[in-house]
Amino acid sequence: KGCLTVFIFILVLAAAFIGGTYVAVRFLRNSYLASTPVQLPADTTTSDEQQAARVKWNEFERAARAHQPARIELTADEINALIASEPKLSGKAHVTIEDDTAHLQVSVLLEEVQLLSDRYMNAECAVQSSPDGNPAHARVTSIVVNGRPVGEDVLNWSGPWGFRRYIAQWTDQVEVTAFEIKEGKVILERKGRAEE
Repeated sequence: KGCLTVFIFILVLAAAFIGGTYVAVRFLRNSYLASTPVQLPADTTTSDEQQAARVKWNEFERAARAHQPARIELTADEINALIASEPKLSGKAHVTIEDDTAHLQVSVLLEEVQLLSDRYMNAECAVQSSPDGNPAHARVTSIVVNGRPVGEDVLNWSGPWGFRRYIAQWTDQVEVTAFEIKEGKVILERKGRAEE
């Protein structure tokens, strides 16, 4: 009797897990993901502009790998040129900057996510740097996914898709010590090892 009870309990638990996962994925597919991409503003950057932006970014990364001080200032056009120069990102994101606020739009096919490989993440948000310039304290607001507003608490989700976790890993890897958006530019800065 004891073995039969345990077996039935395991079957019920497995059925609940499978059923719950199905319902959650179905809700996610229908509520927050779309079957078609959003039309982003057309890329108007030239190959020369893309190359110049890539050179500028590579110099910043090279200094970071060498643990040297580095600072980079990027306009929205330069960020969009970088996006266009990266095959995995080209056509999937667009940035505008108004004064001290950046606006990001994305439309990404989730082809590598099982059960969602035919769906698009169409989203937009506003980004502002924190008064202290700490990258971890940047404010991400006005988040809209597939036309539906999403609370800012979604940024604090844990796990492999956690936005704050991803940003923290990247800033640690590149050793970014300051992040600012001002006067229509995104500014990243890192200190050299001798200064840290």
